[in-house]
Amino acid sequence: MNKILLSSAVTVLLLAGCSEDKKTTTQATAEVAKQEIVETKETVSSEVKETATAVEEKVKEVSDSVSGTTQVTEKVAEEIKENSKDTIESTKEVVEQKVEEVKNDVKDEVSSVTQAVTEKVEETTDAAKEVISEATSEEVTEIVVEGPNGEALYKTCASCHGQKGEKEALGKSQVIAGWDKERTIKAMNGYKDGSYGGVMKNIMKPQVENKTDAEIEALATFISNL
Repeated sequence: MNKILLSSAVTVLLLAGCSEDKKTTTQATAEVAKQEIVETKETVSSEVKETATAVEEKVKEVSDSVSGTTQVTEKVAEEIKENSKDTIESTKEVVEQKVEEVKNDVKDEVSSVTQAVTEKVEETTDAAKEVISEATSEEVTEIVVEGPNGEALYKTCASCHGQKGEKEALGKSQVIAGWDKERTIKAMNGYKDGSYGGVMKNIMKPQVENKTDAEIEALATFISNL
């Protein structure tokens, strides 16, 4: 019995010793992990600071570059503006000078043409006076101006009324052969103003509405002689 108790006591002591070693080992491991975490945080913090500093320097460098580019651009724009002003002024002077030269040339040309026309008019007037003077002592032939040609005008009518006015146009109108001049004039003027005509009214109006009184008279004269 005493042996059993002794054995149990030894076992308990051994277990207690192992438990204590394990606890010590765990604490040491925790301390190492804690130390590594602290060192890692410090390393990361340092790297973050370095990165932030580098970014800040880069931003400043870019900002300075942009500022310098802006100043250069403004300077170039100002130079272009000044050059444009000078060019415009120079061009304006050249144009004004050219306009003045053209005006002077036109004045000279007009004066020259006016003089030539005046001389020509005087020559023509003298020639006309001479012709008139000669005409008073010689026989003057009368010049007759011919009016519209009735025969030529009737060619349009012949397709419906016949060459001698012997047809009923479209089988509906009266035969106009034998009509006298006044009757024909009255009928055509009636068609023209819309006051004359039956079934042929709408057909005849476009044929005569653009004809002059002289043309109507010439056409009536020709029809009366068919």
